Amino acid sequence: MSTPLSALSNILSSGIATIESAYANHGATFPSMDEPFQPGSFEEDETLCQTIDHVIAAASQLIALVKPAPRTVVESAFSFYLSASLQVVVSANLPEILREAGPQGLHVKDIGDKCGSDPHKIGRILRYLATNHIFRELSPDIFANNRASSVLDTGKSVVTLKADPVAKYDNTFGSAASVGHLTDESMKAGVYLADNVLDPRTSTSQELADSPFSCTFRCGTMFEFFEQPGNEHRLRRFGAAMHGTSSPGALGKISNGFDWASLKQNALVVDVGGGFGSATLHLMKDYPHLRYVVQDRPKVIADAVKFWENEDPDALKSGRVELKGHDFFEPQPIKDASVFFLRGVIHDWPDAYARKILKHLRASAQSDTKLILNDFLVPYAAYSNNLFSDIPGADVPSPPYPLLANLGTVSNRAVMTDLQMMVIANAQDRTIGQFIDLVDGTGWKLGSIGRSPKSLRSILVFHPVQV
Repeated sequence: MSTPLSALSNILSSGIATIESAYANHGATFPSMDEPFQPGSFEEDETLCQTIDHVIAAASQLIALVKPAPRTVVESAFSFYLSASLQVVVSANLPEILREAGPQGLHVKDIGDKCGSDPHKIGRILRYLATNHIFRELSPDIFANNRASSVLDTGKSVVTLKADPVAKYDNTFGSAASVGHLTDESMKAGVYLADNVLDPRTSTSQELADSPFSCTFRCGTMFEFFEQPGNEHRLRRFGAAMHGTSSPGALGKISNGFDWASLKQNALVVDVGGGFGSATLHLMKDYPHLRYVVQDRPKVIADAVKFWENEDPDALKSGRVELKGHDFFEPQPIKDASVFFLRGVIHDWPDAYARKILKHLRASAQSDTKLILNDFLVPYAAYSNNLFSDIPGADVPSPPYPLLANLGTVSNRAVMTDLQMMVIANAQDRTIGQFIDLVDGTGWKLGSIGRSPKSLRSILVFHPVQV
């Protein structure tokens, strides 16, 4: 067997050759880091996605292998400055300032003038980010956008952003809004993660008020914090971030893992805690033979009406889609659902609260009703050794030696989101084993798992346990 060093090198060289060949076959070249980000129409190909993931995993593992351990841990401890620096550039509209400056870039003195901040400090922050491949320094003290920083660009003019900063992220893709949310209130709360986890009073608590977020801002939940005076911009930003995750590409291919087409004509799908109904909108377009109910808090449903009147007013008029106020901690009033669908809901709640939701749904389910969760599935860094082989879709092909079972940093989004939920809501994203434990005693059983390329969000299908 080859050494880990040479094996990682082989994965990189063969993977790069495969990637370049795939682009060449489509008459394209792999995008430069200096170009704005543009998603490729063929980049959803499952084989290409897997190859790219293997290259990312091998490259990051190779760095971890050859970098001296003291450098690894010290640089990791310093890494909070990456988030802090991103907060600065997003808040100061630097991606938009540099986009308007054009490919020739802009000197830090001019950047400082345009954003109203010390050019020396702005330059140091941009240089740190450029050192980590976000932005680029074209020549000493002259900076421009690159592929990564372009994702932070709202696409709006600087004049527009300054005129109405509260609406900065309205009608944007969502990436910049997500970074704003993560590097502002989330990062402030994350500072107290260790205090929270090591405090005997809060360590084992499943109460929402005992989350690091609630303790940091002395509020109930994050949503109560958003509704406080002065946080209007945070609420709008969070809404834009969440709407961005509901784009067709970000939905994690909710048709994967369940045969929606097999449901009978006019079968009822209940989108529980569905917000405005963004996921339902995409499902309805693919499966118009079904009926849909979107449930959420009455205040959310009032705004959802406006969303549907803009997106598809005929769906409401025809009754194909209904919007209903409902608290999912109360008994579920709908008794004839073919599917209870929850997207990104269960990960918002600690186990004790999540079980209440699931028990109410089971009490209203028919013998053939399906419970479908569209959530992040946290992959184990260790191999499961066929521990869940009885569940279709649970096992995935093992990556080549010596990659970690979860491909290391390829799974960062899942494990980071898990910590995010711990910080803001005392909740969690879950592994397969944790989902199995969660539904134990609720009347549901995990039946299958569907996955999608380029997404860690999975479709988990649960069946009623017959009493």
